[in-house]
Parts: sequence; structure tokens; C-alpha cells
Amino acid sequence: MRIHFTNLGCKLNQAEVERLSREFLAAGHSLAADLAEADLHVVNSCTVTHLAARDSRKVARRGRRHKTSLRTVLTGCYATGSPEEAAALAGVDLVVPNESKDELLARVHAAFPDLAPAGVPAAGVPVPYVPMDFGRGRGRALVKVEDGCNMRCSFCIIPTTRGRQRSRPVDDVVREVQDLADADFQEVVVTGVQISEYDDDGRRLYDLVKALLDRTAVPRLRLTSIAPWRFDDRLLDLWRDPRLCRHVHMSLQSGSTPTLRRMRRPYAAADFAELVEKLRAAIPGVAVTTDVIVGFPGESDEELVESLAFVEAMAFAKPHVFSYSRRPGTAAAEMPGEVSPEEKKARMAAMLEVARKSEEAFYRRRLGESLAVVWEERKNGHWSGLTDNYVRVFAAGPDGLGGTTRKARLCELTDGGILGELG
Repeated sequence: MRIHFTNLGCKLNQAEVERLSREFLAAGHSLAADLAEADLHVVNSCTVTHLAARDSRKVARRGRRHKTSLRTVLTGCYATGSPEEAAALAGVDLVVPNESKDELLARVHAAFPDLAPAGVPAAGVPVPYVPMDFGRGRGRALVKVEDGCNMRCSFCIIPTTRGRQRSRPVDDVVREVQDLADADFQEVVVTGVQISEYDDDGRRLYDLVKALLDRTAVPRLRLTSIAPWRFDDRLLDLWRDPRLCRHVHMSLQSGSTPTLRRMRRPYAAADFAELVEKLRAAIPGVAVTTDVIVGFPGESDEELVESLAFVEAMAFAKPHVFSYSRRPGTAAAEMPGEVSPEEKKARMAAMLEVARKSEEAFYRRRLGESLAVVWEERKNGHWSGLTDNYVRVFAAGPDGLGGTTRKARLCELTDGGILGELG
């Protein structure tokens, strides 16, 4: 059976698709580069905003239009949050909620026995590791270390679609990361819903990261989003190891403390600023990236101005900006003071401009530096890759550069990053 995967949404979804791809390959299937070549379309959906849910529906319906014999499996957060709607979509043959995603391979074999190869592993039997490059060479791979969330931020539907927080055992994660290192991957990205809540029988994120640095030969390790209210100061010592990327992503959501209170975020803007200052003092050249929402219910003009000023003052390496999206089932969906679509659009434009200037300033400060780059793919004659502190670099280079680490001198700003020269 030939499977085509489509991923929507976050790095956690991407990590799951990579794992599922390995499982299907290990079971004797093959991967299809496009829908026209596929027998099965697996869509890992998203519902964090109404636009993400809309895109999930659109992609799920797309397969049957390309090929009438194609079977479509819809999984992920949209499929979990709206299972009946998902099952009713034209062209969807099977819906697998998040809580059953680990059983997706077995469920596909049960639903489509004509597509199952002989001798497939039984449900629950581990499949052997199969290294994949996922179109990025053997540059970066993602590893999910935990799932779910116990928080109840008023705007977020993820606790409903992902369930309670749970963590993988440290030893399991260590084995997977070492497998990736043995397969010559240059960087492993540790991901989850809230990796700062990682808890394996009392072993927390610090213990996991230390184990990965001490017990694996991973060339480079990157952490994804850490909750600002759960930052463990012990982590700062681990950045003495140059393999740990100088990149910390912490979701701010708003630079206005009154807005944060309505969002049910357990910190004030000043607390966030204090933590950013601590990170920059401990990790020279660190990239601090973030997420910001505009147009949250009740956001006044004064709160918007406060948030804009705060984001500007923080000088983030990259602020990801979102317009508030009402999600049924969340506390914010019932809050008064909804901001009009027109006003949201204006506020989004204002924050995007602050974000653009902030990112450009961070990139400009890197000019002239020579940094190690994990090279991923070549487009339009230039290779693209990432430094450890999250600078996107483009450079001309020889065939075979993808999936390797090589230094580049950062020379000139360009759209989406910096033009570099290989060292």
C-alpha cells in the first residue's frame, strides 16, 4: 500500500507524522510523494483556529477528487474535536481520534484488509526503527516526548482535543534520539504540547534533556515551546553544552497583563520580561521566539498599545502573530467584548509590523558571524538551513550538502533570512 501523509498545524503534529511514516514503512508499505500515486491518504488535522479547521476539512475532501479509489483517514485535533462532522465529510473513510493515534496502523489494516500486506505486526507490537529524511535530507527530525495539557487557558481547545498531560519514559526517548543520531540526523527537535510539564515518574524536562545530552551522540538538540510559568532554572546550566541550541520559544500571547488575566495565563508581562532577561544573560546570542494573539475578547485600545509596546521592547527573534479565533467549548467563546473582524485585521497588521522589525533587527545583529548551519534542502539554486539560534540561512553550495552541518558566514539580509557564504 502506498501512503501519502498531509500534516496541518504544529510541530507536534509533524513529529507524529514522522513516527507514523516509519511505522507504515516498517510494516511493509511505501510512501507516495503525491496523492495521484497513493492508495491511502492520512491527514493529521488541526483545529487551533477556525482557519485551521477549515483547511483540515478542505484537505480531507481533496483526495477523492484526485483519485476515486483513494481511501482517506482523518486524524488529529479537528477529527477529535468534531468527530461526527469529520466522519460526514465527503471522501473520508476512517476517523481516528488523537487518543487512538498510536493504533492508527492497526486500525487502517482492520478497516482496509485488502490493502494490508502479509505478515504485518499485530496491534501493540513495536515496529523496528526506520530512518526517514522527510524531504529535509537528514538535517532535522522531530521527537514527541509528551502529549496533552492540564492547563485551561481560556482561548485554547487543545486540552479538549489532546486530553490530560502524559509523558513518555526517559529511556524510550533516549533510544529514539540515539537511533536518529545513528542514522546521521544532524539535529533532533524535542516537541510536545507543553514540554515544560514533562514528568516521567518525577523526572522532569531538565532530567530528560540532561539524559539526552549525556547518553546520546545527537549532534544538536533543540527544544520547542516552554511555558514561561514552568521554566526550570536548572536548564540554564545545560546550555553550556554547545549541542543544545541557543533557541527558547515561550508563548507570550499578550504583552498586556489585564489581557493575560482574561486568557487565564498564570503570569504578568513583567514576569515574562524578567525571564527573557535571565535567558539572554545566561545564553549569549540566544534566539527568544514567541506567539502573540491580537483581538482577544475585551482587548481595549489601551491594552493593544501596551501589547505592541511590550513586544517591541522584548526584541524577539521571531514573534508569531495570530488573530484571536473563537473556539466553541472554550471559556473565551462566551466572553463579552468581541472585537470586530475589521478591527482584528487592523490590529493584526500593526502587530505584524512590530514582528517584522523585530525579526529583521535580530537577523541584522547576526551579520558578519560565522555559524554552523544544518542544511536541509535546495530550492532555486540555494541551499536552506538553520543555525542553532534559529536563523534561516541561504547559500549556494555543492550537491549533497543537505543533511550535513557546515559553517557559513552570514553576509546579507534577504527575504525570510540571511544570504551566507559557505566556510
